[in-house]
Amino acid sequence: MEAMMAQAAVDASTAQNVQTMFYNVGALAASFVVGTGAIVSLLGILYMTMVVAPNATQRISGALRERNVASFFAGIPVLGLFGLVTAIVHKSQALVAVNGLVFGVVLILAFAAAAEDIGRRLYWACGKEGSRASHLAAGWLVFAFGASFPVLGWFVILPYVSLSGLGSVVVGMLPGRKPAAEMKDIEFPEK
Repeated sequence: MEAMMAQAAVDASTAQNVQTMFYNVGALAASFVVGTGAIVSLLGILYMTMVVAPNATQRISGALRERNVASFFAGIPVLGLFGLVTAIVHKSQALVAVNGLVFGVVLILAFAAAAEDIGRRLYWACGKEGSRASHLAAGWLVFAFGASFPVLGWFVILPYVSLSGLGSVVVGMLPGRKPAAEMKDIEFPEK
């Protein structure tokens, strides 16, 4: 009788282990589906920025490409400004929501410009040309994949791209640099 009880206890613990593994695999699959859905839906939002505000996205992407260091350092006060506004109006839920909405719109424009810049550089490194949409898609997938890695992605790639993108929104709205005066060719006297 005791042998049968011991066998039943072993069978019950095995069933419990199988059930736990089943739930873990289900949670992993659900996490994968949610993550993929989030990446694809944000890619759709980024594509919409090309439809809704193509000139702004182009200008911001150009500012990021031409002045990436200035864009990064300009992104720090932009993030601080949104944080300061949130701290000031934290008692009014409506104002916090409006501030969050504005920050989200600016961040989507920043991510669109950053993704387009990353994609353009990726295509250039491969020696190919591509459309703005292909640059955006390739850049977003590389950025999303890189930012999903623990430590390096979370603390280096995501903050750098986010701050550079936020700063490029400000730098892109400033008037551009004037091109240097064109130099004339040097003319040598004939002998």
